[in-house]
Amino acid sequence: MSVVAIVGRPNVGKSTLFNALIGQRRAIVGPERGITRDRLYSRMTIGEGIDIDIVDTGGFDTVKEGSFAGSMREQTVQAITDADLVLCLFDSHTGITPDDVELVKTLRASGAPVVYVANKVDDPNQAASTVWLYELGLDGFIEISASKKTGLETLVRHIRGFFQERPVESVERLTDAVRVSILGRPNVGKSLLLNKIIGQERAIVSPEAGTTRDYVDIRVSHSEKDYIFVDTAGIRRKSRIDNSLERLSVMRSLQNVNMSHVCMLLVDPSEGVTEQDKRLCRIIMDHGRAFVLIINKSDLIDAASREEIKHRIKHELRFFPDVRIVFISALTGKNVGKIYPMIDSLFEKTTMQIPTPKINRIFNNIVSSHPPPTVKRRPLKFFYINQVGTVPPQFRIVSNLPNEVPVAYHRYLLGAIKKGCGMDGITIKLSFAKK
Repeated sequence: MSVVAIVGRPNVGKSTLFNALIGQRRAIVGPERGITRDRLYSRMTIGEGIDIDIVDTGGFDTVKEGSFAGSMREQTVQAITDADLVLCLFDSHTGITPDDVELVKTLRASGAPVVYVANKVDDPNQAASTVWLYELGLDGFIEISASKKTGLETLVRHIRGFFQERPVESVERLTDAVRVSILGRPNVGKSLLLNKIIGQERAIVSPEAGTTRDYVDIRVSHSEKDYIFVDTAGIRRKSRIDNSLERLSVMRSLQNVNMSHVCMLLVDPSEGVTEQDKRLCRIIMDHGRAFVLIINKSDLIDAASREEIKHRIKHELRFFPDVRIVFISALTGKNVGKIYPMIDSLFEKTTMQIPTPKINRIFNNIVSSHPPPTVKRRPLKFFYINQVGTVPPQFRIVSNLPNEVPVAYHRYLLGAIKKGCGMDGITIKLSFAKK
């Protein structure tokens, strides 16, 4: 997944632009300096087959006001490093500031692709409001008003053109092995599990929460198959993130989801599935990655408690009813041997490619057993289906009313296709196209 970061000094309208681009009020917007303190991600489709993650960042502030200023600067620099494309925002009303000058220097030194954007240009005919940008040595910047949503089409068209000209990075191009991320909140036993899987003390194990600051990438051969296991930094709630180093670790963990075939989410049975665990599940599903929920420390619970925990987890994750659940003990090694077969099964499903004649036979049976509804007094028709991608499996359905498929029927098709194709336990994607 390509990443586009919005950067700029405080109060230039980054969060307003973020909200305008994604069409939702996700970022907090206000006149106070530095409201956005951590990076905020959202998915955005900008063209046929082009999905990107838009990142709202905290302000790049050289004034050093407030205790979060240094962390916010570091977040911005890391966002620039991680991004495939940077949108650098300026306030056309205020003129050049030391923050603007320093940020442009930072961007030029990074070598990152940049689109310079002048915001708050309420009247495009008044070009004088942005003349001062030429003093920064900038040319070809785009003028917008994020609050009035003017100039956004030009900006999106520029972003789309950038990504149409570059190859889309995929996990298949990264490695010839099965890539597996080990995710979870701090101190649930991720590093201990990695050590048990590979049979070596390669990852640091410590009772102190947050020992793994970056991620550990280890290649393993098992039963003549190659795997890459990634032990990521623990992910905790934003309110618990109290220093800039851990913030960077969290963002790298989230980004690593997209570069994995399969994710393993570890849960402590004494705490169950927390709200943060559920958020992470949704992120994994949003990125279309197969995952298994691993209940660690099962040596501390009896059989009756195990069933109760499993039932409770199924209820908490009812938005993904066919999630795979495995009970293990990373400490004793109990049931750790079940992990490889589970990974192989999920990998096979998420990389499965179904011939067009076969998927159409399955699809016709699905539609015949539950015909599509009438939409706006017009019958909804489907002509054919074909697979257009893997990791996750993606299917395109050609219809007479591709933009009018009801949410409930879309959900029905997702479940029925998964069942009919033997893809239970993973995420699949459906898109609808005009004939």
